[in-house]
Amino acid sequence: MVRLGIISDSHSASFWTDRFIQHANKQRYDAVFHLGDGEGETRSMKKKLHMPLMCVAGNCDMFSKLPGELVTEYEGVRLLATHGHKYDVKWGLDQLSYHAEEQGAKVALYGHTHVPDAEYYGSVLMLNPGALMRGRYAELIIDGGRAVPFLKELE
Repeated sequence: MVRLGIISDSHSASFWTDRFIQHANKQRYDAVFHLGDGEGETRSMKKKLHMPLMCVAGNCDMFSKLPGELVTEYEGVRLLATHGHKYDVKWGLDQLSYHAEEQGAKVALYGHTHVPDAEYYGSVLMLNPGALMRGRYAELIIDGGRAVPFLKELE
């Protein structure tokens, strides 16, 4: 079983970023994904988290050297991680779900809208943790080839 912490859109909200770091270290995630709009925070997160941090650039991460998207696999479940702005996710998830299918991904992780969401588009689980700057995050459990999302809120 693999447990992943998923965050996005921290937008320099150090209070919530610090709270999430403490939470993630207690939960002992296998990895954390930051889905963009928080490159400044990711530098300090890498030093404080006791697990790998996977990051992509968001539309507010100006001049970023982070990749626009990542494709990785855990226990046979392929994940696509992106911020989402290049796929117009504020207007719908069709473009991103098609791209995820083309990449062979079962799960597409995205942010940008600041709205938490977990739903299937075709065969792809679309997971948006919401905005960390509002205390929102997600967990993704991968076990036996299945991916199960949980939308959460920090206290």
